[in-house]
Amino acid sequence: MNEFQITDFAAQAGDLLPYLVVAGGGLLVMVVDSFVRTLKKDHLSYLTIFVLCGAVILQIIGDKSDTTLLNGMLITSDFTRVFNFLFAAIGVVTTIYATGLFDRDGRYRPEFYPLILFSILGMMVLAAANDLLTIFLGLETMSLSTYILVGGVRGNTSSSEAGFKYLILGGFSSAFLLMGMALVYGFAGGTGFADISAALQTGTPDRLLVGLGSGLMLVGFGFKVALVPFHMWTPDVYDGAPSYITGFMATAIKAAGFAILVRFAILMQPQLGFAWYPVLSALAILTMSAGNLIALAQNNIKRMLAWSSVAHAGYLMLGIVAMISPTHGGSEQMMHGQAIGEASGSAIIFYLIGYSLMNLAAFGVINILGQGNGEEADDINRYAGLSRTQPVAAATLAVAMLSLAGIPPMVGFMAKFYLFSAVIKAGLIPLAIVGVINSLISVYYYLRVLVVMYMKEPEEDSYDGKEMVSVVMAGFLALLVITLGVIPDSFHRMAMLVFRGIQF
Repeated sequence: MNEFQITDFAAQAGDLLPYLVVAGGGLLVMVVDSFVRTLKKDHLSYLTIFVLCGAVILQIIGDKSDTTLLNGMLITSDFTRVFNFLFAAIGVVTTIYATGLFDRDGRYRPEFYPLILFSILGMMVLAAANDLLTIFLGLETMSLSTYILVGGVRGNTSSSEAGFKYLILGGFSSAFLLMGMALVYGFAGGTGFADISAALQTGTPDRLLVGLGSGLMLVGFGFKVALVPFHMWTPDVYDGAPSYITGFMATAIKAAGFAILVRFAILMQPQLGFAWYPVLSALAILTMSAGNLIALAQNNIKRMLAWSSVAHAGYLMLGIVAMISPTHGGSEQMMHGQAIGEASGSAIIFYLIGYSLMNLAAFGVINILGQGNGEEADDINRYAGLSRTQPVAAATLAVAMLSLAGIPPMVGFMAKFYLFSAVIKAGLIPLAIVGVINSLISVYYYLRVLVVMYMKEPEEDSYDGKEMVSVVMAGFLALLVITLGVIPDSFHRMAMLVFRGIQF
């Protein structure tokens, strides 16, 4: 049972400091904005980036040991630190994109800066959650901030509609998640992961109660990572939100969702492997297939990337399925199962890093091509001749599209290679074949963007928006996409070591 305990905050201050810095930074940004009343808000951008970099530095120089905090509510490990670095990096890039657009168009959103920090704080808590309560707190802190970021563009009806849809459907997913947590709590007698693990290890666990509870929690997680059939919000919200927010959602929120989903799937092993395995296999196939097939018909690049995001969630689910695939047959098979788990987990981490880079590069270009007044560069046909008018932007977007399609030598190819290799190692060859077929289908709609940019002449209504800082940042990300595709081994080994040390 959970017991009331007084936390020794002084002893844990060092490990909690990165979280406190991000939380305090969000409050500080609001205070600075209220006192420094200028039209331009670049000082808020610098302060936001400073806070995020400070949180990263504190984790680099801090204690590297695995530590439980707040009486077991949070846990810090290499796994959580890597995800925190990823969240901070995405936050910095998103802040640069947003500020560049604000400066170019003269339409400032000062609320963007504290909200992005609070959203990242929720992600950090979610990745480090070691209790059902901290899962919910992290998820809602992240979600509430994102609802406002999506729908808070004044005078933009598409943004308002997208935010409203996201809020309503997010509320439904939270209800499912809370109901599932209540059932798991009733089964385990506690909300901590240690309590749940201990209850699962008993001789006769109530499989119906914990199975139903974990299934309802899966609905909540599935909403956040856009699994079919919990993906309904994705195309409309991605399309209606500003491009810099869409890129943030497609990368950071998906990474946070999979961070907790991986840990929760491991927690429920091996007792629920048989229950989750067929369900998640079906979800992975449905998600990949629906995402890619519907993306084929899209003329709106943001909606195309939204359905692409759904498909990539399906690929990542293959890693989860391989990780929890049932293993029988003594110590040798158990060791083999551990190797499969490590291969799958490291592939998921590597995939999320690569996926974040290529999506941020793509949305960085989309973000700046619109010509002001809230216009979004979302019509693929209006990218005609971009290679002639803006060759750097076109090359950056081309690298991102090729990587998303899984074409070598981009990081997307290596990410899929590691993921499908883990699936094959688990003996799930039919699932790997479905994944490869879906990847081949996706090549068509990604290459279509390159055909329009490079094989069509510029037209009168072609996009010509410019913002050099964002283009430079997106170009730098494109170089990283190529670099990680050419020399992926060190990052993959790092991901393997990080996953190997995961604990509760």
